[in-house]
Amino acid sequence: MRIIEKRDFTDKDLQEVFALSEAADVVRIEHFEKAFFDRVQTDPVTHGYPFPWIDTHDKVRLRTGEVSVWCGINGHKKSTVASFVLTHLAQHVKVGLASFEMKLSDTAYMMCKQAAAADEPPMKFAQEFYDWVGERVYWYRALGGVEPLEVLGCIIAMADRGVKVVLVDNLQFCGVTDDIERERLFMNQLLGIAEAKDVHICLVHHVRKPQSGGDEYIPTRFDVRGGGTIVDQAHLLFIIWHNKRRQKVKQFQVMGEKLTEKEQLIMAEPDLKLIVAKQRNGPYEGHINLWEGKGLTFKKAESHRSMHIELPRS
Repeated sequence: MRIIEKRDFTDKDLQEVFALSEAADVVRIEHFEKAFFDRVQTDPVTHGYPFPWIDTHDKVRLRTGEVSVWCGINGHKKSTVASFVLTHLAQHVKVGLASFEMKLSDTAYMMCKQAAAADEPPMKFAQEFYDWVGERVYWYRALGGVEPLEVLGCIIAMADRGVKVVLVDNLQFCGVTDDIERERLFMNQLLGIAEAKDVHICLVHHVRKPQSGGDEYIPTRFDVRGGGTIVDQAHLLFIIWHNKRRQKVKQFQVMGEKLTEKEQLIMAEPDLKLIVAKQRNGPYEGHINLWEGKGLTFKKAESHRSMHIELPRS
């Protein structure tokens, strides 16, 4: 696979690209026969890896060969939700995590808490988790800003080890957001790798600071930072919104304060919205309401038990 890093193309470059395209990219249907018939028989509702919540299995899936973008306002639990999904996917396939904001031990500890559905997992569970993720989860050892080629190389290396879902957290650290053309080329490369290596790539990103409303503002696809090609090129766009008003009212409730009528209405709202703002190869778009559980987990109703993973006993 040829990695393109140039910002501009000379006439000579274009002639080379045209020659390569003519030689390799103009094909008849027989050249992708299997992919064609596989697509005919594929049901988008059941194809791909499901989210942890059963009632979302017929709504949205993470499909190999695709790239999803996970957006939200700073502090609205984008990384936490993505980690929770990744942790539960590790029950079914190998997953990879490239986090440039958190230390490896911190990301592993968060996944351990999410698997246990416990704010402080006991050491025995931590040991069982350690054994369980040994061949299921791969980490990229990097912290802070990295070069685009490093990120792309990391994804390819994980795919070569059998990883099927890779989480990149986040785009701001990938050295491309200062230039819209570099950003576009980087997204192109992610799409090419996802298809060539048959993996799903989850890319965490930010939205622009709300002009009004602050944390109460629920972003849309038009609020995603950078050029419009991020949203245009992505197969799926998730927007994560944390209900800060409800978080504040819950604190009042914990302190034993009597809630006003307005505050009671706020308590009837979900803790978090996972908004499926775009799904190119699936019919569903809409809001998935979630409530926070123990151990940085998320559930479909406040009355439900926190979701945990049954690990093999050591």
